[in-house]
Amino acid sequence: MPANALHSITIRGFRSLRSVGGEPYVAGSPGFAIGGLRLRPINVVIGANGSGKSNFLEVFAFLRAVRLGHLRNYVGRVGGADQILHFGRRTTPELTMEVWFRQTAPSWFGGYRIDFEATESDGLLPSWETFLIWNRDQYPKPFDAGRGPTAPPAGEAAVSLPAEPDENPVPGTAVFSLRARELAREHLGSWRRFQFHDTSAASPMKKTWSLDDNRFLRPDGGNLAAYLYRLARTHPKSYRLIRKTVALVAPFFEDFQLEPLALNAEKLRLEWRHRGSEDYFGASSLSDGTLRFMALSTLLLQPVELRPKAILIDEPELGLHPYAIGLLASMIRSASVDTQVIVATQSPILLDYFEPEEVLVAERKDEETKLRRLETEPLKEWLEDYSLGQLWEKNELGGRPGTE
Repeated sequence: MPANALHSITIRGFRSLRSVGGEPYVAGSPGFAIGGLRLRPINVVIGANGSGKSNFLEVFAFLRAVRLGHLRNYVGRVGGADQILHFGRRTTPELTMEVWFRQTAPSWFGGYRIDFEATESDGLLPSWETFLIWNRDQYPKPFDAGRGPTAPPAGEAAVSLPAEPDENPVPGTAVFSLRARELAREHLGSWRRFQFHDTSAASPMKKTWSLDDNRFLRPDGGNLAAYLYRLARTHPKSYRLIRKTVALVAPFFEDFQLEPLALNAEKLRLEWRHRGSEDYFGASSLSDGTLRFMALSTLLLQPVELRPKAILIDEPELGLHPYAIGLLASMIRSASVDTQVIVATQSPILLDYFEPEEVLVAERKDEETKLRRLETEPLKEWLEDYSLGQLWEKNELGGRPGTE
């Protein structure tokens, strides 16, 4: 498992995810064991349309918005609390999420729980936050840092504010309190859900972009040219690997043409050079699959220190040739050595490259999403004759359309 990886998650009441994972942490409980849905270095989520795969990935985007102090904006953008809570606030008046992170030492964990309550005006308000840190080899239960000493802005969460020392800490707990809040902020703030589906004429990847917008790759790949410009100059080894990988899928591709515009040195657009020629072309001349593969290669092959704590990708196989899907699987496998990867897919071909224990099956049952992890042993005889993707197509894994 990568250091500082996400260990588990518990969800209560988010969209179709009425109850995912075990019981969340309760302050003052005499004993404790980390519950929740366990996550691995690679997590491939499969399921039918409408099964809740995208809702699961959206949980991470929601928690990132909470961490950045954008809760009210998020709720307003999606149409209110009724669009977030399981069957609306009359059915589900409260929402709970809890995440646990592994630290570098195997026995140390950090955790964060946040509860929300619906308002009469169709909003969401944090009702409680708990910052947790625990050495399970030394202590029977975690240290609970509570909500934090500083009152957050109205309608936002305490995790959106920098950690500050308690004014009157319990002796010996000040470091634990700060570290617990720092861990929550560090993880939640780094998550991004990537989706490179838009390759239309109006796609952000085809537009002129600010050269300075290169701190991280944006979720829609809009700043792909600016980010590659940075990598070419500061991380040439990673850049060369990206370029060579793209050329495996597009043999005509020589290199990216990454230069500021002649008439505006603060802007650039995605351009590339044709092999064996001095001619260069814009992103509009690329096939949809090639453009998406460029973005995926950049995301998964970028330097470790620039990656999010967890990479979340929604249906990355869209428009890719089977050979490109094989390369995509290899990049996911390679990235997972240092970075956790969570992928939602509809592709049996992509599924073939992973082990059963790396697969989560999402199914809609009793009007809610259920998530379960596959195991090799029950499938052992089947796997002697069929691949994992073939078993999915034969409905031996679940995750197919059906009546609730």
